[in-house]
Amino acid sequence: MRIASVACLASVALALSSAIHAQSSAPGRLQGTVDPATGEPSLRAKAMADPSAGWTDAERSADAVAKGTAELDACAAAYRAAKGLTDRARVRILLPDGEQNETIEMAFAEGGDFDISGGSVRAVCTGGKVAFVPDQPDDRYLGGDLKGSGHSTLVALLGAFPLMAPDLALRQPLEGAKPVHAFLSGPPSEMAVRGFRDSGGTRQVLVAGKQTEAVIAIDPATHLVRSVRSILTPEGLPDGVKIGIELELAPAIGAPSRPIAFDPGARRAVANIGELFADDASAPAPQAGTAKVGGPAPVAALKDLDGNTVDLAAMKGKVIVLDFWATWCGPCRKGLPMVDAFAKEMKDDPRVAVFAVNVWEQSAPGEIPKKVRDTFERLKVTLPVLLDGDAKLISQYGFTGIPATVVIGPDGSLVSKHIGLMPDMGAVLGAEVRKALGNAK
Repeated sequence: MRIASVACLASVALALSSAIHAQSSAPGRLQGTVDPATGEPSLRAKAMADPSAGWTDAERSADAVAKGTAELDACAAAYRAAKGLTDRARVRILLPDGEQNETIEMAFAEGGDFDISGGSVRAVCTGGKVAFVPDQPDDRYLGGDLKGSGHSTLVALLGAFPLMAPDLALRQPLEGAKPVHAFLSGPPSEMAVRGFRDSGGTRQVLVAGKQTEAVIAIDPATHLVRSVRSILTPEGLPDGVKIGIELELAPAIGAPSRPIAFDPGARRAVANIGELFADDASAPAPQAGTAKVGGPAPVAALKDLDGNTVDLAAMKGKVIVLDFWATWCGPCRKGLPMVDAFAKEMKDDPRVAVFAVNVWEQSAPGEIPKKVRDTFERLKVTLPVLLDGDAKLISQYGFTGIPATVVIGPDGSLVSKHIGLMPDMGAVLGAEVRKALGNAK
């Protein structure tokens, strides 16, 4: 299990896109074929029917959308009201060159405890603690104190939750989330109910986002989800290539047959992803800092791709934007073109410097420059890159996931820090940089 497959899966589409592009041979990874001449993925488009195919105008009318929205609200209420719940999700992922099948086991107890496992990872919330346990490395697990819900704590630790478990998102919705967000990934404004119908003894709700379309089949008696059939068209894959994901669920209301518990055994707890997947298990990860907005911003002297040293401390007087990323991280790759576009807007202002800071790469140091250059060529990105190879700088900001972005003011203070992909990143960074320049003496 590599960090790429669990740490930064903000959406299934991006995760699968990342897996295909990475062409990793690690267990549980999805692979396409590779063109031996170019080394690039060679994917054959496979015919997949869109979930909305066959839906009538009446089933997609305003009245149907209202019924679908009400049905999802009732569905979410049923999951939250259940004092206990167990479920088994049979997952079928259809790729252009094959398919992968997986089973995810879920158990939820009264009070917010849960135990979810699938493939090579397990997530447990019990006793005021959360644990994320990959099969490898087998001597560590990512753990933390419960802050809010177990779902929100895992997302804070990982940047996303890597298993397809709509039950968790419905029982423990994130702040501001709507029921439709349990089935689609992407900016909230792009997710919506598109239709409703009764079919095959279930109530079906059609939902769609920018890159995803799905039909959710709900049991009319229990309001629990029976299946989800979705088609994804993630960015970064050839035109016409689609990915299908089918979930067959068997939810049952009632307490789990066994108490939810977690025994770490010989595993030791670590506090961040960098330490969880560190190549040297005996080397302690850099301690996460407590850099706060308005206080001094951590800086360092980092190498660029050519081995030259760039001393950020020597750039005092400029506004510095640092975007922490890795080649395996799908949301990072999606955000880099936005950061690049922002940097090009700022290129004529000598008071502003923008860097992409590569961190947590799972490769030998000598291989990283080529991986970065190959990724930038594919993304058509020209940002200057700095290498935070030992993750000391990102740890001083307290980040445990990526993408992460900071803005440093001309006086060396921390103007802002962001975790996760921002759909309006250019506008946000522009406003923050202009404010920092306006406040400069």
